[in-house]
Amino acid sequence: MNCRIQAGRIKAAPFILGAVFAAYFISGVVLRQFVLYRAGTQSINLNTILDKLPSGIRDEVRQRILIAELKDKLLAASTDGEKISVSIALAFATSAKNVQEEYARIIDKYPSAPESAPAFINYLMAPNTALKSISISQYHEYIKQLHDPELFYAFDAGLSTLKNRNVSSGELTAFLLPLLEHKPEYREYQRLYIELAELAFQEGNQDLELKARKLEEACGTLSFYDKIFEAQVKKAKK
Repeated sequence: MNCRIQAGRIKAAPFILGAVFAAYFISGVVLRQFVLYRAGTQSINLNTILDKLPSGIRDEVRQRILIAELKDKLLAASTDGEKISVSIALAFATSAKNVQEEYARIIDKYPSAPESAPAFINYLMAPNTALKSISISQYHEYIKQLHDPELFYAFDAGLSTLKNRNVSSGELTAFLLPLLEHKPEYREYQRLYIELAELAFQEGNQDLELKARKLEEACGTLSFYDKIFEAQVKKAKK
């Protein structure tokens, strides 16, 4: 009996492989459903089938399956956060143009969601040729609702974006100024205060530099986020 089953699986493999080639030219949803159905009924692993394909076609098939699965997840998403996260992943799975369009759509539709941070970061001080451009003041207004560690990420990634856009030192200083009113909880904040202190030094603003240096020193006594998170997980398990 087992021999017959094994023989049946071996005979089915070429048929399935040929079907995958054919389905390559069909929509991603049909391809995913067909391959998963055949793999399930014939007890053949999906990766085993795909590994038999030429690399270029194999990658394209896997990409189509990924896109189909993300579309299914998007339809099943029940919260704004889930919809934002999946829609961003779906855009990245398609094209750079779709990413930019999706980010712009997210800013319009979910202007207050914490999960919208990547979109705001992407368009922070973007050039006039971009679909959108978020000013530093608009960005500050958005991040008021964020809490750590998302808040740190918004400052850190936002700073990197501004540097890549070659904005002025005055604009970098203005971007980091709200940190003077923030009580840091992680060691990672230290590099942001170092940045602010150095900018203040360059501008000859001794008062600002002193405030930033004090916060920099205070951060030196804090733990890194991963250590704090690890401790929180251990405590929750008890």
